[in-house]
Amino acid sequence: MTQNLDSLHSEEERLRDEHKKFAESKEDVRDHISIIHEAMNVVYALAHDHMHRNDDELTIQFLGIRIFNLSAASIKLAYAGYHQSAFSAVRDLLETAFLLDYLISNTSQIRVWKTATKDQLKGVFGPNAVRNALDSRDGFKEGKRKEVYDLISHHATHATPSGFKLTVKNQLGEIGPFYSEVNFEAWAQELVKVMSSAGVVFGKMFKNLEPELTLTKVSYLDHLSAWRKKYFGAPGIQERQA
Repeated sequence: MTQNLDSLHSEEERLRDEHKKFAESKEDVRDHISIIHEAMNVVYALAHDHMHRNDDELTIQFLGIRIFNLSAASIKLAYAGYHQSAFSAVRDLLETAFLLDYLISNTSQIRVWKTATKDQLKGVFGPNAVRNALDSRDGFKEGKRKEVYDLISHHATHATPSGFKLTVKNQLGEIGPFYSEVNFEAWAQELVKVMSSAGVVFGKMFKNLEPELTLTKVSYLDHLSAWRKKYFGAPGIQERQA
């Protein structure tokens, strides 16, 4: 049994090298991975190196730990060739990022959420309620947040026939990890959108930072601004949004 696990690990490491070569060979994928790394760096710095000033900051830091770990897990799974599971981690990350955005936009609710009952966590702070609150805040009527959430859930998190394509190679189902440029690139495109936004939202909680952490935050916003301009033609991100 141990021998089989060792063999599986060796294959995962081989696939990691192959996916790494692919990511480095494509400019867009390389840029997406770089922004994911920058977002993780700012989340790590603010969650690990910043001494919280109050309980609300500490609560948000714990959510930051969850965001960092989910991103890291998704990366590990994608590079190792577990494409469906990598997308599933993105779904969990998306849900956590929405909650983070809601709490930071409504800081009075941080303490309420921390001591919420089971019914409150399912109702007031449930995924549907949080998405609706964010859409109302932003004046969105199309339900884009739910659309993205449901799409990833349908193909990766829930057991559905359409989700089989994430485990198919050469029109045949694959047991275990496998190399796929198409799946890997699609995963990178989704993770970068979620993680780049999460990095910005997370940073909003922390003001008047230590000089080194301020530089880390500003550096991330600069990199993100250049990436958004390159791929979306979007204007630079202002500090008031951070």
